[in-house]
Amino acid sequence: MILPKLLFLASLVISAPLDARATTCVVSTYADFASCASSTNIHIEGPITVPANEVIDWSKLSSGTQILLSGTVTFTKGTLTESGPKLITVGGSDITFKGDSSNPGILDGQGASYWDGEGSNGGVPKPKFFRVETTGTSLFSNFKILNAPVQAFSIGGSGTTLDHITFDNSAGDALGHNTDGFDVSADSITIQNSWVHNQDDCLAVNSANTVNFLNNICIGGHGISIGSVASGAVVENVTVKNCTVQSSTFGARIKTDYEATSGSVSSITYEDITLVDISSMGIVVRQDYENGSPTGKAVSKMPITDVTMTNIHGTVTSGAYSVFILCATGECTDFNWSEINITPKDTSCSGVTPTGC
Repeated sequence: MILPKLLFLASLVISAPLDARATTCVVSTYADFASCASSTNIHIEGPITVPANEVIDWSKLSSGTQILLSGTVTFTKGTLTESGPKLITVGGSDITFKGDSSNPGILDGQGASYWDGEGSNGGVPKPKFFRVETTGTSLFSNFKILNAPVQAFSIGGSGTTLDHITFDNSAGDALGHNTDGFDVSADSITIQNSWVHNQDDCLAVNSANTVNFLNNICIGGHGISIGSVASGAVVENVTVKNCTVQSSTFGARIKTDYEATSGSVSSITYEDITLVDISSMGIVVRQDYENGSPTGKAVSKMPITDVTMTNIHGTVTSGAYSVFILCATGECTDFNWSEINITPKDTSCSGVTPTGC
């Protein structure tokens, strides 16, 4: 009676790894993205080429789905537009999307085939790259976005962390435009330990409650921004801490729409920020944005309140402002600034008088 029992136990030991392996849906061709969309355990094994004008739509993944990315996924140039579908969309509750530590994952948007200096303002059509629509406690980590045509991450949903993300658009320094790193219109978002080289905002928070931007490096773009915040939108509880902004147009920035009639920006903290060779303004708060550009005249009914700037230090280039503030009368209040040390010191402030300006 012992022998059959031993054979039964042996069969369990042998079959368990095979069963576990069978539950993983492997993506090795573009068609596999659709066939694996209903699986909860997915392994993307590049190299894979996504055909022109095709996208990866994983917007309705099952709760708890885990995705492992290995190798490179390359998106062939097409004619998709900024307002059309993103090259990849991931949505669902408690989703994990991470790169393989032994074969780091890369998503390559072939940006050089689109870049014409126009970005979203004209020229050839250009798609946005990665739409995040996750909820619950979701995590994106340890992979690279390479050469986005325009915006890299458009973040919606809630409760998501993006950790150790590399966004390398350095090849677009001559012709790339509107290549935002992380555009956030979502609640309870954390972006940390990431590296961004791009040609627009490293972070742009447009409408959100509770965003943490921690331990990140931003190079070559337009700095770490709140906004521009459109009339009626609300941004509150944003913390930017332990970040470096290098060789960029701006450093720490808050911008709201010209002639905004409602909405608000409140409880904003920038702390322990290093600025290196900022070419225009180290710290900037302004209420004069219209159609993506400043008008030079602040007219707003959108209050900016409870803004803390602590230990902001570093350098701006000759002729740049260390601090620039342009607020409508009475709309910028409760600014608490300390340890502002940006050289050379050249300031222009109206509508508010914070410490350090």
